[in-house]
Amino acid sequence: MIKHILFDGKVEVGISEINDGNMRFFGEGDESKIIKNQREFGNLMGLSNVVRVRTIYGERKNFTEYAEITKENSSEYSINNFEEEIPISDGLVTRETEVGILLPLADCLGVVAFDKKQKIIGLLHSGRQNIEQNGPKKFIEYFMNTFKSNASDLKIYCSPYALDYRIFKLDKNLGEATKEQFVDAGVLPDNIIDSKVDTVSSDCFPSYSSGDANRRFAIVVKQV
Repeated sequence: MIKHILFDGKVEVGISEINDGNMRFFGEGDESKIIKNQREFGNLMGLSNVVRVRTIYGERKNFTEYAEITKENSSEYSINNFEEEIPISDGLVTRETEVGILLPLADCLGVVAFDKKQKIIGLLHSGRQNIEQNGPKKFIEYFMNTFKSNASDLKIYCSPYALDYRIFKLDKNLGEATKEQFVDAGVLPDNIIDSKVDTVSSDCFPSYSSGDANRRFAIVVKQV
């Protein structure tokens, strides 16, 4: 596992590697094993309460579904639940300091957003569908509309992703399109940290683009 302490020591990010186990639910395999892997990953981050961003495709039309995690609803999103029990979302946000947010990934971007003034943290799944629907910009607007955040106060971290993945509809790559929408929403360019780690060429992470369709790594984030 890789750990980062970000934003003046206020945010801790953990990124699992292949040796930490598969983080992907198959829907037809041993879900209890995936739950075990995710729980152990949370434990490595010192977390007993971890919720999960569950993004699925299928017949969905809206890929910009965001939700706030509170003490009252965290059990619904818990990684201890089976896949079909977790509500669908493309990004989760919380004020709770004892709650970690987890997102399984292959080549898409896991984006951490943090408002130090409001003490709010969020994790976004920035993939093709989300980006084509202006999802990164709408995620910032969710902070602004729900928590009265100022976009210029937000700090952003971009996880490892497929650096050369193209969003053909926008004629931009994954990272470029994501960061452009953040800036368009009012985030300051200097407040955006890009890991610039390529999941396709790295030996540390499973990559769908490299033919590994069955495994995922994960990012988990918490306030410190």
